[in-house]
Amino acid sequence: MSASTDILISVSRRFCEQFVASPYLCYTEHGQHAYFFALLYAALPESSRYLQINGHRACSIQKEYPTATNLGRSKRQHWDIAVLQTPTVGVDPAAFDYLPLQAVAEFGMNERINHLSDDIARLTHNESNVVDKFAFHLYRFSNGANPVSRRDWSPDSNHIESLDSIAETVRGTDVTLFFAVSDRTGRHTNGAWSIRDGDVSKFA
Repeated sequence: MSASTDILISVSRRFCEQFVASPYLCYTEHGQHAYFFALLYAALPESSRYLQINGHRACSIQKEYPTATNLGRSKRQHWDIAVLQTPTVGVDPAAFDYLPLQAVAEFGMNERINHLSDDIARLTHNESNVVDKFAFHLYRFSNGANPVSRRDWSPDSNHIESLDSIAETVRGTDVTLFFAVSDRTGRHTNGAWSIRDGDVSKFA
């Protein structure tokens, strides 16, 4: 893995640790994307934050960068967070919409398992044009009758999946999955895990 990917892994762990401890830093999943972007940008050395693409300065981290192809769907989609591959010497002058990607991170907060499965399918598509692939599956629970936020799930939700079930979604793939749970009711174990092809490691 590249140096930027090593940094991305370190930032991912810190992001999950902070989510477990302070789950309301961001109101929505899109807020989580922005917060992760800020953490990653701050963690990169200044020399790695920008690159030159055919004489144009570009940030090495991109939000909503388009997929290389339509990945078997009706049209191209967009990655939550993408890290551009370097160097970019010799890139076609019209290729800014099709740059190769070193890493991609896809997020889901209080989403059903099919959302994660869809992220995994896109990340592992043979035309994804991504080297290092990451996914985040975040659970935020509070009291179902009196939630902290309407975006929270009840700890009794029937959409909650077990750690084993979540780990199964990436078995046999090259995707690293970060799973984090923050439950203000005490009904579920708070914590964060990294999962890679059956290897499950709790780090928070």
